[in-house]
Amino acid sequence: MNFEIVEIEEFSGDKGKFYSIMLEGDDDTLLDQFFDDNQQYEEDLKVIADQLDIMGSSTGCRIQFFKEHEGAPGDGVVALWHNRLRLYCLRFDNTCIFIGSGGYKQPDISAYQENPLLNAKARQMKAIAASINKAIIKKDLKVLEDGTLEKSDFLNLEI
Repeated sequence: MNFEIVEIEEFSGDKGKFYSIMLEGDDDTLLDQFFDDNQQYEEDLKVIADQLDIMGSSTGCRIQFFKEHEGAPGDGVVALWHNRLRLYCLRFDNTCIFIGSGGYKQPDISAYQENPLLNAKARQMKAIAASINKAIIKKDLKVLEDGTLEKSDFLNLEI
């Protein structure tokens, strides 16, 4: 399945750029779907949105804001979280984050793999990260120092 990288201008700023993924055939990005699917956790969503806003405008995407090692070693998949709500991302550096989706991690489980929905969202982000990382290695996609993206005309991202 092909996907497109879409800048999330609402959160992007001088200190950090945020991008989400729009899967082929979808009308919304994975970030939009995350907010729609988790409306019952309104306070947690507000905290996560505030964290993204602060990172974009003043602090950058520092590693301490994320839970590391959510994917394979070295793939950059991390989770932004508040309380039990998880949002899976690909953190490129302090200036650039590719945002996927996520969900609620019940208190009675210790790892996302124990929850079929969270496991699917994390696996989806790992597949997206692999595609983005491959495009960066092939130089079809460049992340510039300020977090902006430079894409080749023939960039075809697929999971």
